[in-house]
Amino acid sequence: MQKKIITAAVGFVIMALLPLLGLGEGNAENMAEEIVSAVQSMSDSQEKSLVKPEDSEEEPQGDAAANGTDSFVILDTGSGNVVTIDDRSFCVGALAYEMLPSCDEEALKAQCIACYTHFCRLRDSQREKPDDELKGAYLKADLTNGKVYLSDEILKEKWGEQYEKYKSKLSGAVDAVFGKKLTDGNGELIDACYFALSSGMTENAEDIFGFESPYLKAVPSPWDKQAPGWCSEKTVSRKEFYRLLSSGSNEFSEEKGIGEIKRTPGGSIISAEIGGVQFTGMKLREIFGLRSANIEITPKGDNIVFTVKGYGHGVGMSQYGADAMAKQGADYREILLHYYGVTI
Repeated sequence: MQKKIITAAVGFVIMALLPLLGLGEGNAENMAEEIVSAVQSMSDSQEKSLVKPEDSEEEPQGDAAANGTDSFVILDTGSGNVVTIDDRSFCVGALAYEMLPSCDEEALKAQCIACYTHFCRLRDSQREKPDDELKGAYLKADLTNGKVYLSDEILKEKWGEQYEKYKSKLSGAVDAVFGKKLTDGNGELIDACYFALSSGMTENAEDIFGFESPYLKAVPSPWDKQAPGWCSEKTVSRKEFYRLLSSGSNEFSEEKGIGEIKRTPGGSIISAEIGGVQFTGMKLREIFGLRSANIEITPKGDNIVFTVKGYGHGVGMSQYGADAMAKQGADYREILLHYYGVTI
């Protein structure tokens, strides 16, 4: 019984973090302009701060202080300040972080609902059982350097002369669906995972993260195969390949080479035997800095070539797929139903 309780607790923590993991993956440098609906990235040199150093620890953003609406309280890891942002302003800034303003409005609506659902769920969890390390906040993010939520200050610099046009489009998408959330069969908020680009099929949460979810199941996403950057390659030397894999392992043996590789229906690696040691696709992705866990490993002379399909963990909604569906006439409800199969 104790083991089951611990497993459930670990699963809940992982689920709470999944979209953030997806964000980190999707918001990697050099991704933005390749894929129409890819998640956005701010430069590492971005030094704009949402909170001035001389301000108080908690400063309201948007309309929260004025109208008493609900808000997100965020520990900014870039400045150490705690920032309060009203829900609507947060949705606009989070949507701007996630998707390009050139995306179809229905895809923007779908992303807004998924994002809002995730962060509301995280907020509810913190209110029920606060984490003292968050200093009263509901989550932490490097807001100073433009992660998770982009302030007007950052957006004006990012968008330049297009600021008013883009801000109006994203604000309109948010206003059209503001307050809508995704729930499961019991009326509970789901953890609406999302990512940039699939291999052509999304993944089961069980295959990628090790836990079952009734709404994070593999579904076709054939549009993704048409995306620029859908397939990528990376080459490393054999020496570097085995050096990185053997690090910290006394059981690893280069002589055993590359053994059996097990895959999901979508093609992501569940387990790969290399050097006599088992590696998950997610671990290989982490070690070699690859775009996804859908990896082909090909020895070529003194090198190892990785051929990678998609971008992100592959669980939940494909942002490129959502945009492609919208451009073909699907509305946000159809998009969300396709990827999650749950109620708005």
